[in-house]
Amino acid sequence: MKNIVWLVSYPKSGNTWFRMFLANYIFNAQQPLSLNKIEESPIASSAIDFEEETGLNSFELTPEEVDLYRPDIYRNLSKQRENIDGWLYKKTHDAYTLNSNKEPIFPADVTMGAVYFVRNPLDVCISYANHNASEISKTVDLIQNRNATIGGKRNGQLRQILLSWQDHYKSWNEQNSIPIHTVRYEDMQQRPLEVFGSIIKFLQLEYNEDRLNRAIINSDFKLLQQMEHEQGFKEKTQKAKSFFWKGTIGNYRNYLSENQINQIVDSSYETMKQLGYIDKNDILTI
Repeated sequence: MKNIVWLVSYPKSGNTWFRMFLANYIFNAQQPLSLNKIEESPIASSAIDFEEETGLNSFELTPEEVDLYRPDIYRNLSKQRENIDGWLYKKTHDAYTLNSNKEPIFPADVTMGAVYFVRNPLDVCISYANHNASEISKTVDLIQNRNATIGGKRNGQLRQILLSWQDHYKSWNEQNSIPIHTVRYEDMQQRPLEVFGSIIKFLQLEYNEDRLNRAIINSDFKLLQQMEHEQGFKEKTQKAKSFFWKGTIGNYRNYLSENQINQIVDSSYETMKQLGYIDKNDILTI
């Protein structure tokens, strides 16, 4: 049964914001839901879930061995969901890759589709650096690293093959096994009714504009910031001051040097131009 929906993004691209919107929409909440409702769409790389499904400690295996188990884990989760209405939503930062058996980590036979959230890599860079409380220069290097990985260091998550920002985007948007609906973070901010509505339609959920508007209001970024300040948020790293940091468009200009901007643009040029972050005159649009 094809009942899994992957919520995919390179880190800090609007995935968690959307998950809060989705929870508010699905529950048709009259008042903003608690941040705890994010658990309705857990991350696909959870080491705890891996152990529960396999009985194995992922940290006693190599990452390559772990990846051999992952497709069947998702098939098992899909089967467990068969008698429950609605999709099984799973957040992931993994690029679309194959394991050593040449099998996709994300099996198409149990997948309804994927929603891909993409954000200007220049803004991603400073937001991810803040999230990890790391030097911006390290994140500049990460975004360009075609062999980048995250997780897998006894931090609660499996190793995830990230690739470079551009290769991550291409890995999902150039595969043809899983239907994919791609949205830009910037459009989510500037045209929320249209963009969030397009996702609801892609997910084949009942479309109701009043409900849509209410879910958008109940997951407003500033509101999420306030809720995190008052309640805390489990997805915030220990070193970061907050998970929902600024969320603004073009904030990179306050942090990145001209050389750092040029490095990211050079390594991401093709996709940035395709997505409209660079215009026909090779000028940054944001």
